[in-house]
Amino acid sequence: MSLFLIASAILLPLVASAKYYCDSGITMCCTNTTTANTTAADKILDAYSISESGLSGLIGYGCSVIKNADNGSVSTCINETACCTGQHYSGGIFVNCTAAVSV
Repeated sequence: MSLFLIASAILLPLVASAKYYCDSGITMCCTNTTTANTTAADKILDAYSISESGLSGLIGYGCSVIKNADNGSVSTCINETACCTGQHYSGGIFVNCTAAVSV
């Protein structure tokens, strides 16, 4: 048990301070992401009347914009960080996203 606590004390600051980078698009912090061909995506697309035509990559939901630092890297996203180039919809839905690169 004490080994777990020591490992947690060491790793938690590293995970919490992770920074991410997007080559293009808006850097988003999303509650979750999914690919277009899943049941979760179908429910989102139907609920918001979003056409599957032209979709690629990930669909982010529960997303909010993360302000980039001067060097383009970002931090402070507890959930999933994504780079989104597609349209956005109410409810924090973003399409045509890719996973942000950890730096």
